[in-house]
Amino acid sequence: MKTNKFLIATFISISLTGIACKKHTIQKENTNTGTSKFTDIKAPQTFKWSTLNNISVKYTPTANDARISTLRIVDAEGHIYLQRLQKANQAFEASIEIPGHVQQLEMRYAGIKKTVAIANGKVNLSLK
Repeated sequence: MKTNKFLIATFISISLTGIACKKHTIQKENTNTGTSKFTDIKAPQTFKWSTLNNISVKYTPTANDARISTLRIVDAEGHIYLQRLQKANQAFEASIEIPGHVQQLEMRYAGIKKTVAIANGKVNLSLK
């Protein structure tokens, strides 16, 4: 008799729980702007579509410095954009591609760290 009451009570509580639970749906706003092709997107003439920038890197040599070490060009987050074995007394030029949001780079050479700003798509490096 006790098991029948227990089964009936369990059945009723499960049934009430199932009835009480409703699925809540969230209605999303329609974000369709009416553009169906990439060419339909309108942007100002000054808008930059590229997320990357080509930067010209120029290393000015230090006279009478015979060191040879690894030259690294990195951003503030430590991403390496250029790494090469470089003589301190030898000039070097290269072009690197960096993300558009990067405004300054850091040069690391033989324990020296120098932060340089990017100006007009150019970076000039030296050990001085």
